[in-house]
Amino acid sequence: MIIPGEIFSLMAAIFWSIAVVIFKSLSHKVSPFLINALKNTIALICFSILLIYLKIPFWNENFTRVESIKFIISGLLGMGVADAVFIYALSLVGASRIAILNCLEPLVIYFLSLLFLSSMELNNLEAMGFLIVIISIMIISYEKESNEISNIKKIKGLSLQFIAIVCSSIAMVMIKNNLNLYQSNPNVIIQIAVFRLFVGFIVSWLIISFIKNKKNLISSIKNKKIIIKIFTSSIVGTFMALTCWIMGQTYIQKLALASIIGQTSLIFIMFLSWFFLNEKITSTRIIASIFALFGVFLSNYF
Repeated sequence: MIIPGEIFSLMAAIFWSIAVVIFKSLSHKVSPFLINALKNTIALICFSILLIYLKIPFWNENFTRVESIKFIISGLLGMGVADAVFIYALSLVGASRIAILNCLEPLVIYFLSLLFLSSMELNNLEAMGFLIVIISIMIISYEKESNEISNIKKIKGLSLQFIAIVCSSIAMVMIKNNLNLYQSNPNVIIQIAVFRLFVGFIVSWLIISFIKNKKNLISSIKNKKIIIKIFTSSIVGTFMALTCWIMGQTYIQKLALASIIGQTSLIFIMFLSWFFLNEKITSTRIIASIFALFGVFLSNYF
């Protein structure tokens, strides 16, 4: 039985939401860059075990040189740079704000698809939907703050998250045609995911190598509870979510539709961050969330 891509994308959203909340709880205790390196390492080990169990080769010799270069760049941007920047932004502005801003991803993917995949031009409904998403981002950006976070820190965090969105969107769009080509063979799709993750693994540890006071970085993960959280978030958020995510991207023909389903994570993240992290659910964020989800729905469903 072939599982619809929409189901994969929804499962990815749920798994990723759980991981985001755990990442946020760790981000003030452990360096975001170390979290990224560890999650990539643990997930790579999980994928390696899966490949061995399924008797799938780690590398597909049929990949062309151009495909290999695309996968390397995609892994560098998506699993190396974007994830590290995302976790850092998460530590600055919180999970609920990040989730709202992430609704910009379908918009970015759509325009990148127009440029590189020769997708259709925007119709009136799609243009209106994207405008609504932008309005929701403006609402959250101009939210009046208490002592929870300074405006400077908020602007910095939201700006970094936008950079992460652009990097991850480029990483996905540039390999979409390759995923379409191999969609009849799930084993190859898993090989692509593992290869991208391997590149992200290398990049994330290269970033660590340039950070001073490495002993302090390592000492921050000696706590047993922190170790358990890192393992849990890595398995749920990188291994399980990444598997479902790339399957969803593969088996949904319209790339922006896969992204909109992924934005349902906004609902899960907002609730989980309120329940477990005691983040405020303000009326401003609720309004912004409704606007964002409606805008993304409007721009992709019809």
